[in-house]
Amino acid sequence: MPKRLASRLVIATTILALTPLLAPAPATAQGVSGPYLAAEHAARRGDISEAARLYARVLARDPENIRLMEQTMLHQVAAGQVAQAVVIARKLDRMVPGHHLGVLILAADGLKAEKYHKVRELLETGGPDGGPFVGTVIEAWADFGDGDTERAYALLDTLESDGTGGPIGKILAAYHAGLIGAASEDDEKALSAFARAAGESSNGGTNRLIRAQAGALARQGQLEEAQALLDERIALSRGAPRLERLAEALDAGDLPAPISTTPEQGAAEALFAISGYVARGNNRLIGLAYARLATYLDPGLVEAQLLIGDILAQDEQYGLAIEAYARIPEVAPEAIDAEIGRAQALQDADEVDEGLGVLRELVARHEDSVEAHTALGDMLRMTKRYSDAAKAFDGAIALIGEPEQRNWVLFYRRGIAYERSKQWEKAEADFKTALELEPDQPLVLNYLGYSWVEMGSHLEEAQKMIERAVDQRPDDGYIVDSLGWVLYRVGKFEEALGHMARAVELNPSDPVINDHYGDVLWVNGRKLEARFQWRRALSFAPEEDEINRIRRKLDVGLDLVLEEEAAGQDAALLGTADEPKEGNGG
Repeated sequence: MPKRLASRLVIATTILALTPLLAPAPATAQGVSGPYLAAEHAARRGDISEAARLYARVLARDPENIRLMEQTMLHQVAAGQVAQAVVIARKLDRMVPGHHLGVLILAADGLKAEKYHKVRELLETGGPDGGPFVGTVIEAWADFGDGDTERAYALLDTLESDGTGGPIGKILAAYHAGLIGAASEDDEKALSAFARAAGESSNGGTNRLIRAQAGALARQGQLEEAQALLDERIALSRGAPRLERLAEALDAGDLPAPISTTPEQGAAEALFAISGYVARGNNRLIGLAYARLATYLDPGLVEAQLLIGDILAQDEQYGLAIEAYARIPEVAPEAIDAEIGRAQALQDADEVDEGLGVLRELVARHEDSVEAHTALGDMLRMTKRYSDAAKAFDGAIALIGEPEQRNWVLFYRRGIAYERSKQWEKAEADFKTALELEPDQPLVLNYLGYSWVEMGSHLEEAQKMIERAVDQRPDDGYIVDSLGWVLYRVGKFEEALGHMARAVELNPSDPVINDHYGDVLWVNGRKLEARFQWRRALSFAPEEDEINRIRRKLDVGLDLVLEEEAAGQDAALLGTADEPKEGNGG
């Protein structure tokens, strides 16, 4: 194995090599402990920009501290401050030649400046810990930039065949061999490489691989094959805007350019692929840094910009996420997803009206977008504007034509909006339609069954439905609660007890589940425990109408409350039907 490849590591080792950067860095210089602790605190709470600023401030007072240099560089790159990180990386490279993070930053900067020979030298040296195997792919693109395509292919062929990169390395190597083939106007070679990547991938590979394959087929004059490949994937995808845009272009007779035509774009593509993989785990900061390097190299890589917004939103950095989403051009195929992400970030930042405004504008601009109508309906539903939510889902359902199996969720969500806005007949019809499309869908079985229980109708059928839901999702506290509750309502008190105890174990801080458990304990004669559960329910901030009812039960007991409700003696104490829970991920 060539020495330069032996120094490259697989993804897991890459993550291990970078993860120590997240460990605390000892601050040795006098007078820096305060800013250092502030930097650590900012890093722990995920305030990336503030952490970058504070680490840089500490580093200015302790400029030889390598761990501080690492922390500062990592947070600067993650915050999009790549130019500042390059300055530190240059100094670090003089102190610790071949440092894995420093080399990656300097390689990106070298590609940006088209200093391909320098990039090759950096990546070949490697540090004592090696470098990410994505460095091999970047080195191949540097070879391409230097005009040495054969050497680029040789690097990728070795990575693909010797197994050093594992399954993902094989796919990445073959995919980039295809991209280099396409960039070299050798689509025949590109198609061969793409086929190898697809063969190693599940389900034929990612949408990006499908897009690259279809483009190469089209440029080879195989338009029918290209369209068939796109049509097959679009039919299986829940939204594939890039593929849909490509299909439209081919219909119009327009041939697409290769995905990557420059070394910078190719390296950005590799960094983006790795960023998505890493960000799915517990290393989102590292994944974010990779994505930032990708957009530094290729500002037009919209998909990486979208990923940046998603990672920041997941880390509750809503301001930065909103900025990231806003950078995506309106003409990009991902513009709808970006606006939906921006609206969600606004909602999560307690700017609900602004978020709804974004979605209403989006619907106005894209009246034919199911996704836009659905996103508006979801936000209206989550903010309890149920009548308006139902109307938004009307718009989405009107666009789908003949419903397919995957459309069950639209009828389910509109059914919830109808149910909560007291339009039960319409809600029930939607739940039944959802079950016709997806007969054993546990969320729908639970919601419809629970609703029937609360209304005291179809109790036997409701019990069977909820039991089917529990069979599929035995660890969903809301659904287990529904089963316990239906058993309670039909008088099977002892049988209900075990299910309610399990529901509280699964969702210990849910006020409704704790309240239900208290009722079931009470009717089983365990009144002291029942009062304990009702007090717990109150501590978890239940709905306002339920607070009064729980307090009344604590004062006089469940029996008298039920008598009062049955007789209608005091309307102020009447309990309302609990909202059915959607279950985890509903």
